[in-house]
Amino acid sequence: MGRTLSTAARTWAAVAVVLLLVHLTAEATGAQDLSTVSQWTLMPALAAVVLTATRRPRSRLVTWVLVALGFSWLGDLVPSLVDDDMSFLVMVGFFLLAQVAYVVAFAPFVRSSVVHRRRLLLLPYVAALGTLVALCAPHAGSLLVPVCVYGGMLTAMAVLATGLGRLAALGGAIFLLSDALIALEAFVPSWDLAGQGFWVMLTYTVGQGLLAAAVLRRDAVERRAPEQQAAPADVAQDERAPS
Repeated sequence: MGRTLSTAARTWAAVAVVLLLVHLTAEATGAQDLSTVSQWTLMPALAAVVLTATRRPRSRLVTWVLVALGFSWLGDLVPSLVDDDMSFLVMVGFFLLAQVAYVVAFAPFVRSSVVHRRRLLLLPYVAALGTLVALCAPHAGSLLVPVCVYGGMLTAMAVLATGLGRLAALGGAIFLLSDALIALEAFVPSWDLAGQGFWVMLTYTVGQGLLAAAVLRRDAVERRAPEQQAAPADVAQDERAPS
């Protein structure tokens, strides 16, 4: 796919990688202010890659993925601008909207997903959701229902992402892992992962990046298909035309 990207898209991809490296370095070194500000730039840079790698009229898939990236950006940005008591709920709210947008984007591909083709592969997703809820439930209190709703939507996103192929399936699974790490830190008192913030952001950005890459690949294939179908008709018309 990299060879087919426009110069602008390749430039934005490079910018996104640099911003990610800056952010992960800030996370690893405890530079909190830099970490906060650099986190705000990650999703806009990824959205810029998607925008510059596609052309108008953009497909339904691309449009909804851009919506998902927009809500993800708000989930990164707004919690740091509100009171600490509200920041977690605000983050969950915006990322729930992001997951809804991803589900809407991927739903048309359900017949190509594990839901229809390899139903046994649904079991790891169900097991992951069940385990996460079981671990978080004893300490979630009044947030148990929102946690379950978000977990269900997140899992649905990861399952439906399999309809776009292995790249999207991997991205969805890694994104699920990222949010699972956040939930474990928030609701499991014994959870203590060294470098928690680093691993959360690494899996978050890699997951989103793989989803975006899979979407761009699918968009390129779908745009080439009508052109390839039209080509033989054009040749036949040329052959019938009088010399």
